[in-house]
Amino acid sequence: MQHFACLRQPERGRGEAMVERDDRPVAAIFRSPLFNASETFVQTHAVSLRRYRPLVVGLEDNGNCWPELRERLLVASGGEAAALKFLGMPGGLARRVAAERPRLVHAHFATDGLLALPLAEALGVPLVTTLHGFDVTRSRGAMLASGRLSWVRYALRGERLRRRASLFIAVSDAIRARALAQGFPPERTITHLNGVDLARFARPAAPEPGLVLHVGRLVEKKGTALLLEAMAQVEGTLVVIGDGPLRPAIERQAAALGLGPRVRFLGNLPPDEVAQWMARAWLLAAPSITAPDGDSEGLPTVIAEAAAASLPAVVSDHSGLPEAVIEGETGFIVPEGDAPALARALKDALAFPEVRARMGAAARRLAEERFDAAKQAAGLEALYDRVTGCA
Repeated sequence: MQHFACLRQPERGRGEAMVERDDRPVAAIFRSPLFNASETFVQTHAVSLRRYRPLVVGLEDNGNCWPELRERLLVASGGEAAALKFLGMPGGLARRVAAERPRLVHAHFATDGLLALPLAEALGVPLVTTLHGFDVTRSRGAMLASGRLSWVRYALRGERLRRRASLFIAVSDAIRARALAQGFPPERTITHLNGVDLARFARPAAPEPGLVLHVGRLVEKKGTALLLEAMAQVEGTLVVIGDGPLRPAIERQAAALGLGPRVRFLGNLPPDEVAQWMARAWLLAAPSITAPDGDSEGLPTVIAEAAAASLPAVVSDHSGLPEAVIEGETGFIVPEGDAPALARALKDALAFPEVRARMGAAARRLAEERFDAAKQAAGLEALYDRVTGCA
């Protein structure tokens, strides 16, 4: 394994003046697409590091990278990406990453962890993999039937990752339990919550009466169709932020339910605009469900963001969602898949402003305690120290 300095130290430049050299150990953060629009949690992870310097490595640039990470982006060439994806050979990509002298590789999602394993081994550094949800909940058969190379590879060779990676980080206790049931090693599989930028969501409230906010990729597990069914029984308006394969069907459902102008579909929005909508909303709705192929949530970042925005949440008792909401204190938790119960909770939350105010204040305190990006990054860096020996 490579060993490098762990501290920032001064260096003498070509002239007489002393200049500061960034000798922080490098964490190579791996995500094959850089980035999917909904994956703000990966970028929050990168920008929140302080004692480690992020190098964001991937196989394709989707154009969603935040400006503050652009100079820390390393994207594989077409040949390098093909060699890693189809042959498991990191080759030229490993040589370019090695020039940055990383102390570890941290991959997001088990599917990308398996893809990054040869890269980490070529570099001689530990591999850390964060498990987010579908990667340990979607059935093996569904992954094999998907036709997606990374999913099929993982269904066939996932044991290699479980055996050889240094550390697995589950984003909720529920996901850790699912991972252990799949054979992940308990001594190397821990829970560590994702953080959010508390300052981004600390905005003056400018509420629109009766506004319910729903944020997420429009796929079955988000429970958007169930939410529309509940909203048909509720006096209020719904704003849906996000896009995905189910959007046409969901828009047709909204029309069939007669919701008309009471529902607005805004598509994907930048994080700052999402924060602005949170300041305008009365509450967040996240009634997630388990999809037929087993696909489930980990702990959706949007619930932590809503808490940071002092926004009460109505969520289902699905996977890790109850780990981010305190029933009756920061929001309401309803049975998964129960539209009438969801409608009742929405009505109760919308009807009593004093309850919403109390819940919003409690939600902000919960965010400060559990989801502060700076605190969570510090904890993550302590885990990095453990696997690298850089203390």
